[in-house]
Amino acid sequence: MEMNALPIRKGYNKPAKRVGRGIGSGKGVRCTYGNKGSKARAGRTKRIGFEGGQTPFYRRMPKFRGFKTLHPFDYATVTLAMLNTHFNDNDVVTASLLKEKQLIHPLYKSFKVVATGELAKTLIIRGQATKTALKMIEEKGGKVEVA
Repeated sequence: MEMNALPIRKGYNKPAKRVGRGIGSGKGVRCTYGNKGSKARAGRTKRIGFEGGQTPFYRRMPKFRGFKTLHPFDYATVTLAMLNTHFNDNDVVTASLLKEKQLIHPLYKSFKVVATGELAKTLIIRGQATKTALKMIEEKGGKVEVA
């Protein structure tokens, strides 16, 4: 079928609605805006958050001035699975080494090992560890030195 032979669908060439052209147009007097009120006036649209003249919600709420934490970067959490994949046997794991390997954010001063995943290597960790992580590290022959 050729493009020029396609039938024109019904309603495809619908004429634009002409409002404000008098009573005889069929859309006269109120021009489809209804009777009076703010939606029938010039300008017609209301700003976002307008509530009919009452004080809007965003002005009734107090201003949020924020807060500053006293210790924003205490320690990062490191999982056993992360240590297992990024370190070899008998490696010494320190905060600076974790920062080099981009396992923790540079602003963290220390780290804490969490017992998530499995550990299959013997590691010496210079940081903190949870009780279960400490137990799992010592089972594999490693040790935790609190820095």
